[in-house]
Amino acid sequence: MSADSHAHYAPERPAINARGVVWTALACLALLGGAIGGLHALYQFNVAVKAPPAPQKFPQPRVNARESDELHLLLAAQRRELETWRWADAEHTHVQIPIERAMRLLAQQGGNAYAPLLPPQPALSSPAAGAQKALTPNETGTPTAATRPAEGKQP
Repeated sequence: MSADSHAHYAPERPAINARGVVWTALACLALLGGAIGGLHALYQFNVAVKAPPAPQKFPQPRVNARESDELHLLLAAQRRELETWRWADAEHTHVQIPIERAMRLLAQQGGNAYAPLLPPQPALSSPAAGAQKALTPNETGTPTAATRPAEGKQP
């Protein structure tokens, strides 16, 4: 193509139509303002305005001037618990003894002080009996998991 063939096309105007841009911007702002105003009116119509509660005074702190007396009563009750003999349960099977007596008894035991108080009880059955029970059917005749055929294998 030659330079002469492009001559009949009109080139773009160098200036921007400012009036069109301004009117478009104003229309957008008017639309935005209308939407905000409409939503505000809808909010005011549907939402009740509550008045804030009246301010209140906090009550004065109650300072107990007899806290030391309460502490002495509490410590005396704890000391009484540690220094008296009594039943520790309702069935009268456990006895609470004074702490001093308990410490003397533990000191007399020496190295065996923390050994079990009762001898160990024999097991109800041997571990082999438990394994045997897992491999045999239960009382109802249904086999346990160990006697069922493995999944995916044909018997």
